[in-house]
Amino acid sequence: MTRIMTQCPTQGRCLLAAALLALGPLAAVALTATPSRADPIIDAGAPPATPAPSTAPPPDGREKLEGAKLDALLGEIAKARKNVRTLRASFTQERKLTLLATTVKSTGELAYVAPERLRWELAPPDDIVYLIGPEGLSYRTRSSHATVPSSGANIAKALTDLRALLGGDLSLLKDRYVLSGSRGPSDVEVAGTAKDKTASVRGFTLTLDKTMVIPVKAKLIEGKSDAIEITFSNGRVNVPIDPAIMKP
Repeated sequence: MTRIMTQCPTQGRCLLAAALLALGPLAAVALTATPSRADPIIDAGAPPATPAPSTAPPPDGREKLEGAKLDALLGEIAKARKNVRTLRASFTQERKLTLLATTVKSTGELAYVAPERLRWELAPPDDIVYLIGPEGLSYRTRSSHATVPSSGANIAKALTDLRALLGGDLSLLKDRYVLSGSRGPSDVEVAGTAKDKTASVRGFTLTLDKTMVIPVKAKLIEGKSDAIEITFSNGRVNVPIDPAIMKP
């Protein structure tokens, strides 16, 4: 997402792209095992018993969460994130451009300071730093820098979504996304589909480890078929971060 993202200071949509990080951000989570169902006993002279609904776990080992279960998951994540003051992680990022039949790969470092500062640094050859905070969205290269103030309506909405993704209450995204969730043996996942069919960001998927704090991977769907996939590694919570590197 990189060379194309150098245009981001003029595009509000890239706030989410740069962040989907996201981050996401301590209660242990485990997939509850369900007991197997014994075969029903059928009386020779009685009509066959109606089979009980299957309680076997899904084939992929994930439990889909909807309704009250989804709300409970979002509440668990919000509760876990209240303990997060800082977050650092390395990442590998791939942007798949269908029209050009190509994939742009980048590596970098993420730094997040609750409740609203993000540093998204892409290593050379991209060599660019994005900073998000109360001032708005800023970028810096060796030869230039700029800031888009957060006062604009589109920028303000994007920043609100970003803060929710990074370390806030994911339920706030319900205003603009239809949310779904799932729980696996070692992670949880929250996905969103844009309610606005014309939105540039059509959807996202955020996977967190079982602590619900450390991001594992993220995916952002743009346009008809373009996608940004981010894989995180070496995530650390509540480690020291120099405040100076978090400001434009």
